[in-house]
Amino acid sequence: MAGLGLGPPDFALFEISDPDERAGELEAKLLPKLSGLGDQCLPGLARVAGKELFVHTGKVPRRKGQAPEELLVAFCDTAKGFRGVPYLGVVVTRLHLHARVGVRGESPRRVAMQRALDREAANLARKGKPFRKLRQFQDWNFEELPELAPAHSAAFWMELGDELAPGGDGLDVGIAWTCEEARSLSLGDLLGVFRDLSPLYKVLANAV
Repeated sequence: MAGLGLGPPDFALFEISDPDERAGELEAKLLPKLSGLGDQCLPGLARVAGKELFVHTGKVPRRKGQAPEELLVAFCDTAKGFRGVPYLGVVVTRLHLHARVGVRGESPRRVAMQRALDREAANLARKGKPFRKLRQFQDWNFEELPELAPAHSAAFWMELGDELAPGGDGLDVGIAWTCEEARSLSLGDLLGVFRDLSPLYKVLANAV
């Protein structure tokens, strides 16, 4: 398979209806590929982020009676894991491949990140082209893509900041390709999109 090494059989694993069988197949077949892709991306993403990053391959979620809907490999500035800190993520779902910036889980850093996003909202809104295909993936249904975000509006970025307040939902935005498009996507293409998303990541990662 060309490009990133992800093809129809990988996306088709999400078609398995039995939750335990799907989780097992994802763990055995797709997770190793994502881990390898993470290792390939790491040097380039560190250059994009302007700092040392660590790769974390997310575990396959196992919830009784609920089949996993996505798999994630995340990159962040700590070896302890990506919970509560800003991360860059490559995500695979049934129909799409995603490049995302996110913050999941609580941490003391979230207050500083919220303030930084509020301060930089107007600057991010002026970025224009890099964010023109941005979508918000918090609480989406894993099927139809969310609408394009109004990234040209400072109010949008301030609302994202509100979700970073302690007790908020966190942050999960990014750019998606269909599984057909992902077949011909190269590592350079993927890193290029993360380069577009890097202004947001840097605002969050450098927040003090």
